[in-house]
Amino acid sequence: MRNMTTTLKEFMSRKLESIRITATLQEAAKMMTNKDISSLIIVDKSNKHVGLVSERDIVRKGCSREDVNIKSVRVSEIMSSPLITINHKSSPREAAELLVKNKIRHLLVVDNKGKRVGIITPMDFTRYKQLNYNTSYGDKADAEDTVAKMLEYYAD
Repeated sequence: MRNMTTTLKEFMSRKLESIRITATLQEAAKMMTNKDISSLIIVDKSNKHVGLVSERDIVRKGCSREDVNIKSVRVSEIMSSPLITINHKSSPREAAELLVKNKIRHLLVVDNKGKRVGIITPMDFTRYKQLNYNTSYGDKADAEDTVAKMLEYYAD
């Protein structure tokens, strides 16, 4: 019998890429384009996650600056830091609350040892809703509530 509680591990995106803290905005943008992703985890020289940069960050914090040279601006100058994480066994409701509370759109998912295992974005909640509607084990009311919370916050 399957557990009745949905965890992030079941619907998080596993398409997770990282880039060094010394990379430029142009390198980050190219990597996102080539990998078809919307964010990158920023890592230091010891491969420890220290921040996150998204397409939105590149446009709003990088390219919108006057006289910006995307070949010389480093991701470290615009990354979101400290990086907010959540355990892969956490509930979707906990993830939604963290996203809204911290006014972020990307939440790094880690395992019990702190290793990066995935990422949660508002779009991932559509998979969560679908998972709960297509199975008999999910809590449909909780899924509706959580997805409504995400839509209300991010649709504005």
